[in-house]
Amino acid sequence: MTSSTFVTTRRVEFHETDAAGIMHFSNFYRWMEVCEHEWFRSLGLSMMSTTPAGLRLGWPRREAACSFLRPLRCGDQVRITATLSAVGETSVTYDFAFHKDRAGKWTEVANGRMTTVHVRQDSTGRMEAEPIPAETRTALGFIAQVSPLHPPALR
Repeated sequence: MTSSTFVTTRRVEFHETDAAGIMHFSNFYRWMEVCEHEWFRSLGLSMMSTTPAGLRLGWPRREAACSFLRPLRCGDQVRITATLSAVGETSVTYDFAFHKDRAGKWTEVANGRMTTVHVRQDSTGRMEAEPIPAETRTALGFIAQVSPLHPPALR
């Protein structure tokens, strides 16, 4: 089963808060990445892999942004929803919505966006954009589009 939306929940932990008892803003970025990784794992996909030729494949971030609407505190339960908002030949953009459970009612506390690029990395560390594999497109719920000028990702 495929879907262009994924939902996970987390609870704010003490170590994620600052001296004022509020979750530090940087954790929203971490949680976006955690949500993306959990989504891939739920579909049997890997965020990092190595081809038989020894090239590493991965998904580094090209851009990330987050708007903070309400604070989160230690113990708050948070629902994170990721939605595919744009898919290119080599990149995926996700929109994220963060909602806090307030007495059984989910209230938005933040929203963000993250763009990741599928890359291959050689033994020198040089990275180049790599077309998204058809299997990944299918698993995430979007139509495989392979250009005849760009072969599928190295396996």
